Amino acid sequence: MLAKNPPALRVAVIGGSITGCTAAIELTRAGCEVVLFERSGEELKDRGAGIGVPSSGIEAYITRGLIAPDVPFFNADSFKRIWRTEAQPVSGYLAWAQPTNMALLNWGALYRNLRERVPAGVYRADQRVVALRNVDDHAEVTLANGAVQTFDLVVCADGYASLGRRTLFPAVEATYAGYVLWRGSLPESALPAAPGPLESGISALGYPGGHGIFYFVPGVDGATAVGQRLVNWGMYLPAPDLAELMVDRAGRLHVGSLPPGAMPMATEARLKAQARARLPGYYADVVQASHDTYVYAIYDCEVPAYRVGRLCLAGDAGAFARPHSGAGAIKGMNDAIALRTALTGGEDLETALTAWSLSQTAIGNRLVQFGNQLGQALVRDIPDWSGMNVQQMAQWFNALVTINTEVFDRSQHAR
Repeated sequence: MLAKNPPALRVAVIGGSITGCTAAIELTRAGCEVVLFERSGEELKDRGAGIGVPSSGIEAYITRGLIAPDVPFFNADSFKRIWRTEAQPVSGYLAWAQPTNMALLNWGALYRNLRERVPAGVYRADQRVVALRNVDDHAEVTLANGAVQTFDLVVCADGYASLGRRTLFPAVEATYAGYVLWRGSLPESALPAAPGPLESGISALGYPGGHGIFYFVPGVDGATAVGQRLVNWGMYLPAPDLAELMVDRAGRLHVGSLPPGAMPMATEARLKAQARARLPGYYADVVQASHDTYVYAIYDCEVPAYRVGRLCLAGDAGAFARPHSGAGAIKGMNDAIALRTALTGGEDLETALTAWSLSQTAIGNRLVQFGNQLGQALVRDIPDWSGMNVQQMAQWFNALVTINTEVFDRSQHAR
């Protein structure tokens, strides 16, 4: 028996960030009746964080009407692989300008573009979901206030600690990689020196035990003029004692991340001292000048499927990859786009969901493997780049990262 056509489907989306907003937009445009539950009581906050998206992805999202044609971003054509040396202690030794084709934008700009396209009345703030359950040919959503609502389909876009994933696959756990991503940003006007080293590509600084990335993104208000940009940076650092690092200024232990403004001054000072010991002087000065830095523990997780019954996973609620791959935002958006495509493809609902789950599971788990290979190359087994030339760098990288960018090509099939 054929299932309901998409216009008749009542859909719940759990989570109101980039993946959730994309799902709400795409499924509403497909004719579904959508309700989005966001646990926060206010709009998600912009931390000034930068993200990199393959340029083809930006073009695809503009074409789909998910983001405005004038969304501000910068193009990057290379990862400049740099290592501090005694001969070049300030700017570092450039071992390889590794080709890439990335659009660098402010997370907040992408989120705002999506949020403003979620139809009025769909986004329900301060609505925490506490339980999910498959019941026959529908799914039940239980809210913190005790209310139970029934839907034809539930899309869990609730991040790496997903209630949806834990409900469907209680034995599946995210694995801690043994290191963290320490992040910060700095207005260009506060740069300690001229911005020259940041003017082209992405500066990727290698050091024993990890690497850091530094690049310009548009300012929080979208400004792209010289002097009004924002420096976005992050450093991967080993953290065998994660619990010690995740204690905030009030002595509370956080799980997964320590947000801006929560890090004790002594902890930040210790991390800045590590940056000074690892980075070329120019980049260490940028880190030193940054305030209210924050940290994420690095996890990864593969999943056996993206749906069971009428409960679906999307974005980091499904397979969760290390951020080296730069695929977090586009993976979630493409999961949502692919779901709409499946639901409107003329198949019955069960067939459409099964095909969608198989495809997105394969792509998501492949991205996890890609992130693991990058983590092995750039953190666990990173060599000293200071004695390597371009050819040696390319041989080293290609020997370890065998999945390479083909995984992005597959993820773009959702267009």
